[in-house]
Amino acid sequence: MNFNAFVRLTRLEHAVMLCAAVLIGEVVVLGQLPAPLYALLTFFPPFFLEVSAFSINDYFDVETDKLNGRTDRPLVTGEAKPSEALLIAAASFLIGIAAAWLINTNCFLVALAFGILSFAYSYGLKDVVLVGNLYVAITMAIPFIFGNFAVSKLLNNSIYLLVAIALVTGLGREVIGVVRDMEGDQKARGARTLPMVLGKQISLFFASLLFLLAVFLSIVPFLAPGPFQSNMNYAIPIVITDILLLYVVLRVMFDSQEFLSQARLITLAALAIGLIGFLLGAIT
Repeated sequence: MNFNAFVRLTRLEHAVMLCAAVLIGEVVVLGQLPAPLYALLTFFPPFFLEVSAFSINDYFDVETDKLNGRTDRPLVTGEAKPSEALLIAAASFLIGIAAAWLINTNCFLVALAFGILSFAYSYGLKDVVLVGNLYVAITMAIPFIFGNFAVSKLLNNSIYLLVAIALVTGLGREVIGVVRDMEGDQKARGARTLPMVLGKQISLFFASLLFLLAVFLSIVPFLAPGPFQSNMNYAIPIVITDILLLYVVLRVMFDSQEFLSQARLITLAALAIGLIGFLLGAIT
């Protein structure tokens, strides 16, 4: 397997974003950057557990991805073997859990729970209506809590807001994803995902409402007491994030199936820019 195939199998850009969220959680609590070596250690669990989660997901999803024409997946194109994906998933899981054990008990328990749930999700939890989507959304929010626990036993009030914003945005992305993949999910696994129960348009409307809620919640840290209050370093990136989310809301209900894939990429970019806002706001 070449490096390009490895990156696409494991979605390393997501791993980097999870590490950024952990760092934000640490900075919000500490009011400053943590010690570099300790920060590096706290990146290991989210990074390697993300690699494990996506590898095992593609291992179980290879037939579905073929039906959905996912030529971006290396297991579909033959650039990677299922046995390689399985090995990467197992090794990365062990590294992530071991690193979490070295941090503290709370971080270990969080990492262990979500490491196990990632396998359960790939094996069948994803086919439980909304539950699988909610699980993925939670994995986008939990790194803030992990970062908090890495430096404190108590949850900081500002962390709750960051978790809420990440959760509703992540859930919106997931709903768009299952609408995009509904045909292949049904044919390959007989899955009963949200659009199969509620219909495509209602599901997209639900996703749009979630994005609108995320936009509303993103305003709260700027107004509420805390590190982001009246902080323009937070506000400017968040405004860009909100514009991207609103653009998706305007288009997703009235556009073609092709836009759903674009919407996933746009919202991923929105999340990345939002993380920059959280980090700059927390540091300054």
